Amino acid sequence: MIVFAHGFGTNQSAWHHQVRAFEDTHRIVLFDHVGTHGTDLEDYSPHRYAALESYSLDLLEVLESVKARNVFYVGHSMSGMIGVLAGLVRPEFFRGMLFIGASPRYLNSPDFKGGFDRQAVDELYKTIEQHFEAWASGFAQAAMGPAATPEMVKGFADSLLALRPDIAVGVIRIIFESDYREQVTRLKVPTWVVQPLNDFAVPTAVGEYLARRLPSGNIRYVPNQGHLPHLSAPNEVNTLISDALAASALAAA
Repeated sequence: MIVFAHGFGTNQSAWHHQVRAFEDTHRIVLFDHVGTHGTDLEDYSPHRYAALESYSLDLLEVLESVKARNVFYVGHSMSGMIGVLAGLVRPEFFRGMLFIGASPRYLNSPDFKGGFDRQAVDELYKTIEQHFEAWASGFAQAAMGPAATPEMVKGFADSLLALRPDIAVGVIRIIFESDYREQVTRLKVPTWVVQPLNDFAVPTAVGEYLARRLPSGNIRYVPNQGHLPHLSAPNEVNTLISDALAASALAAA
């Protein structure tokens, strides 16, 4: 079984290239995080969803509901750390994990360079709150990267604009204020880190740090400039997923 978990600003439809590639050989589970466009926004509460731990509990509920076992989990961006947290609570569910563009911490600190300083992050919050449409357009271009087609950029921008602005800034705050460096060191599940080159959100050094700190971490690079390579470089990402699936099956045998 493969479980695909989307990142901020997208929903389960972002995995259409991967579903097409693996649906004939694996049972696939897709879901949307609460607050994502297309979900019932009445289910979203800023108090309930004040940290990624709540999203990880939702993930475990999804896995329980489908009687999941022997799961290979693929998480993009924020869903990387959601997977870490779920794997710490119920490691028996998972045979392996693969994180795409994931980071345990985004803010710089004296002992860690996550890629963003405090002033830049505070300005980001303000821009989302005051100029949502302009932010969505600029963020989509930066996130997709120069290798993306105009259609890809527009698709992601439309996905961002479909978010409710207050939920968007709430989730962004959770992501940028989080620090899961300690939790990463306790995940025993074999894990592959797929690091896009020139990812504006997750510098290469952060992906390499994540792979080093994971007890069973491996890193693979995708030669794509952007934070969403499963959309902009699907063939390369699918090959990496396929390789990790084979390695995890061999390890479990």
